[in-house]
Amino acid sequence: MASVLLASAATLLPKPAVRVLVVEDEPLYADQIELMLLEMGYETVGPAASAQVALALFRTEPIDLVLLDIGLRGPTNGVQLAEQLLAYSPVPLIFLTSFGDEQTFQLAQAVGPAAYLTKPAVADTLHRAITLAVKNFTANAWPSPPMSPEPEIMAIESVFVKENGLLEKVLLNDIFSIVVDNKKCSLTLADRSIQVRMSLRELAGILPAGRFVQIQRSYFVNAGHIERLDPTRLLVQVGKQMLPVGRLYLPELISRLRTIG
Repeated sequence: MASVLLASAATLLPKPAVRVLVVEDEPLYADQIELMLLEMGYETVGPAASAQVALALFRTEPIDLVLLDIGLRGPTNGVQLAEQLLAYSPVPLIFLTSFGDEQTFQLAQAVGPAAYLTKPAVADTLHRAITLAVKNFTANAWPSPPMSPEPEIMAIESVFVKENGLLEKVLLNDIFSIVVDNKKCSLTLADRSIQVRMSLRELAGILPAGRFVQIQRSYFVNAGHIERLDPTRLLVQVGKQMLPVGRLYLPELISRLRTIG
């Protein structure tokens, strides 16, 4: 079933506001960073002054990017917190640091941050870093299809899911949505849900990118089952489900729908 909207995407599309989780334990500098982000048009979550608070916010709030102090005080430093955040769900990270030594840089580099900025952060530099981080993360959410795929890859219309010791065939067209939670995936079908032990990266390597579209950091929907989209309220109906759409993912979602009018 073709997904059709009766209004121009350009008319409906509000300006996306990237939600940034600020993790900084120096209150004065945290306030300065928050003000800087707000003036640049971003939405802020936090600031979180500890790893515990940051993890709680990350698990309960829609977060598009994390701005993280690498020298976070307490039992969990910035690098360790970054590893915990990424283990829970993929997200672009930008480190802020007062340290310019090579050892700190190497520790941070091992986590794979989108950028590594020294304090005090400069507004223009921070804005460019966030823009590139979000753009690259969104582009890499699903791997690009191969230029010359093998015929059998093109013909994939189903997957076999291990459930109760058996391999059960599931048609891709029967999957309405997918929720990724750490190392587990929940596949929602018309009449039930199936739990699969698989990470986001593993899942992306199996499912065809052209059929599924990301609407939240850990939420994917089958584009063929989209019934309607409300860009103002940031809601999409997939079958009988009404699901929230992250502002960051709205432009890509609209671009995947065939629109008229």
